[in-house]
Formats: sequence, C-alpha cells, structure tokens
Amino acid sequence: MDEVDATPYFNKTMSRNRFQIIWRFLHYNNNASQDAADKLYKVRPVLDYIVKKFKELYQPGQNICIDEGMMLWRGRLSFKVYNPQKPVKYGIKSYILCDSATGYCFNMQPYVGTASTLPDTVFTLLDRLPGHGYTLYMDNFYKSISLCERLLGARTNVCGTLQKNRGEPKTITEVTKTDLGVGGKVVRHNERVMVVAWQDKRLVKMVTTCHQDKMQRVDVWQKGQKNKVPQLKPECVVAYNAFMNGVDKLDQNIAYYPFIRRSLNWSKTFVAYLLQIRMYNAYVIYKSRNPGECKTLLEFIHRVVKSWTATRQVAEEEEVGGVEAESGEELEEGRRTPRAPYNTDPDSRLDGQIGRHRLDKLMPTSSKTRPARRCRVCTRRGQQRETKMWCISCCVPLHPGECFTAYHTKQNYWIL
Repeated sequence: MDEVDATPYFNKTMSRNRFQIIWRFLHYNNNASQDAADKLYKVRPVLDYIVKKFKELYQPGQNICIDEGMMLWRGRLSFKVYNPQKPVKYGIKSYILCDSATGYCFNMQPYVGTASTLPDTVFTLLDRLPGHGYTLYMDNFYKSISLCERLLGARTNVCGTLQKNRGEPKTITEVTKTDLGVGGKVVRHNERVMVVAWQDKRLVKMVTTCHQDKMQRVDVWQKGQKNKVPQLKPECVVAYNAFMNGVDKLDQNIAYYPFIRRSLNWSKTFVAYLLQIRMYNAYVIYKSRNPGECKTLLEFIHRVVKSWTATRQVAEEEEVGGVEAESGEELEEGRRTPRAPYNTDPDSRLDGQIGRHRLDKLMPTSSKTRPARRCRVCTRRGQQRETKMWCISCCVPLHPGECFTAYHTKQNYWIL
C-alpha cells in the first residue's frame, strides 16, 4: 500500500478539526453580489476558470464527441434531473465535449433548466473548434439533418444516430424492421448529408457527412459462439462505435478514484466533481508530454498528492517554528497570543512560570455574547464539560482550580 492511501498520512498533512473548519466555511463566490438569474452563481468563478484552462491547455484529436455526464445528487435542487438511461440516474447533468481517443474533457456546460436550443448548445461546446476539419460524433438526442448541414457549413463533419422526424427523407421515416432482413439497409443522400437505415438486431438509423455508402467487415461476439465471428456493418456504424465513447472514458476513469464526499451543499460536491475531471485531464496532458511515465491514473494521483502535501508540510513546519519562537518571549501586558491549533498543547504550558498563566473570560463573538467551550482537561478525561474561561497564554479553555493547576504542572494532566 502506498503511504498516501494510509490513514496516518492524513493527520501528518492536516488535522481533522482544521479540515472540518475549512470544509464548513468553504465558499466560492460572494453572496453579497449574487446574481439571482444565474443558478450556478455559487460555483461560477471555479467553473469558468477550470473550463477556460481545459480549452487552453490541450488540442483534441480529429475525432470528438458530445454526450451527457451526470454527477450524483439526490438533495433538493431546482435543476436536478432524472435520466433512467444513465448509471447515475439522479443528479446534475452536464453537456460534455470530449476527445474520442483519450476522453479529455475539452468543454462542459451544466444543464440548469434554461431554454436553449440544441444547435446553440452544440456550437457553444465546440467553441473554437469549428472550421478546423473535426469530425463530431453525437447520439440521437442532438442530431437533426438541419444541424448536420449547419455544422458542415462550419467545416465540421458529423456522424451519429438519428431519431424519427428529424428531417430525414420520407423513405427512411417509413421504413420498419419488417421491411429489411438482417443486414439489409436503405440509403438516401443529397450530396451533403447521407442517411442510412440498417437492420441489425434492431433497426438503426444513422446520419453522416463524412462516410461513404460502404460495408465494413468487423469481428463481433455472438451468443453461443466461443470466438468472434465476422460481420458486415455500414462504415458509419463502425466509426460511431469506435469514436462515440469519449465521455464514457471520462466517466469511467473519474469513477475509479472519486474525490466527492457526502455534503448537504451541492456546490461543494459539484466543485469536487470538477476537480475529478481536472485531475483526469491533467493525467492525459502529462501522458502526452511524458510518454512511458505514470502508466496509471492512480500512480499519477499519488504523485500529485505527494507533491502538494510536501509543499504544505514544509510551510506548516516553518509556521510552527515561528509560533514556538514567539511563545518563548515575554508577552506585553494585555496582549493575546495567536490561538494554538485546536486540541494541541503548547510547550509553554510546563514552563514552570505558572504566575504568567492566568485565566480570562472567552471573548464574545457575533453569534454568542457569552461563549463556552469544552475544558481541555475534562475532555481528555472523557468528561464533556464546558467552561467560559481560557488561559490567555496557552489559548486553551480550562476550568479554574484543579483543571488549571493540573494542566500547567503535570505532563499527563488527564490522569487523576
């Protein structure tokens, strides 16, 4: 097991209480200037920044695809969707454009329930890619004959499945599975767009602007056969099966090592989802620039975590050293020391100068005029008792009397 996966590695990097405080108050935008019309306002700065970097740092290959990605969320949310065809059926849906070869997420647009036509969504996802000879693969949710012609005018080829009544010729609309035998097909084209109806186990309708009316031999698994058997399929069907899986690659890889943790706040969960995609994209870029290194995504994540935490630990050691140096100096009258990390004992508590340690009332806050905290000695002894006093030198809540004396005179003050 790698040390990054071991539980002791966590508290070497950050204490539990520090993490919980940061997680509790984590915020991504200013509510004072909230835009009520933007349902993604809480995560808008993070989303825009990350997606901008996605588009700047990588150029996809020739074949790209558009599909939906789902982030699990079952709480109350105005734009939560239900999609029974996805493994994750409830959650926040995003339209994602990926590189078919690697699964790199080039662009994404979360669905928030606003009215937007599918062609506008497609061109928004394409961003700067039209006009550079890309081939876009989409399923029947997006495709129509008019959209194919519009994309072809932007020098972008298209291939994908087609729903009924999306502008196809009447011959294709009226064809049924009983009209064709297994392997039979009907083809119509207008010199720009070709529509194919092909009978396999069920009737499949395809539309393409970049494939010819040819059959291609492929090896497929069939029920009752120990080995693959050859089968003829239309060229556009073979290409669609090969290049329509970019978003599926992305979803599969981020599902292996999820960052998402339980939360009642959808914005925290969604940002964690973005960080998962960001980590996978970084892995794709690293592999393309450093072939032969980090053969797996897990190895890459381990390297990133070690790099981040090593920097963090060095910074904390320098900070702790400065605090300890200051604690040894004589404090001015009325000056309060910086608060020590929660549930840690400063070395100065046993300095032998008990007269320098004195109790004072806890400072009131905006939410509590008479605050109280758990006594450090009672807590270590298994007693949940609160006090309104604290040692202004050690920054630790203590009861007057025996708790105060034991804390400043005994090494193991929790032993009675």
